[in-house]
Amino acid sequence: MGINPYRCVLILGGSFDPVHCGHVALAKHFVTLLQPQELRLIPSGQPWQKSELVVSAEHRMQMLKLAFDIDFDLPVVIDRQEIERAQQQQPSYSVETLNKLRAELGDKTSIVFLIGADQLQNLHTWKQWRQLFTLAHICVAARPGFTLDENSINQEVAQEWSERKGTLQEIKRAPAGKTFIAQDLAWDVSATDIRRELKQKQQTTSLIPSKVLDYIQQHHLYR
Repeated sequence: MGINPYRCVLILGGSFDPVHCGHVALAKHFVTLLQPQELRLIPSGQPWQKSELVVSAEHRMQMLKLAFDIDFDLPVVIDRQEIERAQQQQPSYSVETLNKLRAELGDKTSIVFLIGADQLQNLHTWKQWRQLFTLAHICVAARPGFTLDENSINQEVAQEWSERKGTLQEIKRAPAGKTFIAQDLAWDVSATDIRRELKQKQQTTSLIPSKVLDYIQQHHLYR
């Protein structure tokens, strides 16, 4: 096959409000599958499709650092670009974030954008969603029982997704344009449910990394 000229950067974005074990499991799973050279975490500033975030950007950044302060055996970078846009009263769209990453990382980088199955179901509502495929590969961690039928996702998205379906090797050897679904990650965690449990002071230790739970309790978050 020869030497692969591409380095691989794994991108995981989200509100991380709060970061939970599902986020860490998703990143670990794709790190194992793709063996990337970098994991880049991008906390949202103010996502246009969500109501106000519950805790501040700085708290979410600190929780991310704690959650991912484990042995990934590769650089883990927290990217502030969407937070900085929000501080300037600008909305963030994934297409703009990926454009900026492509400009920074160059054409010889395989950029792998991780999304959840729920995000894939809403992909047709994202700004310039087709352009995402020209900027990155898109990989999904499917919830148990998820399928790509017309009852699950938009027909145009399903067609685009199927036509671009690739292998892990193809993803590592190209800058963008392929899709992949990992069907074997059985995490189904809702940050909304976690916040509700925290507010009611129920036990959520199993859903949140212990260092993050300590931080939440220390700073009286989500009460």
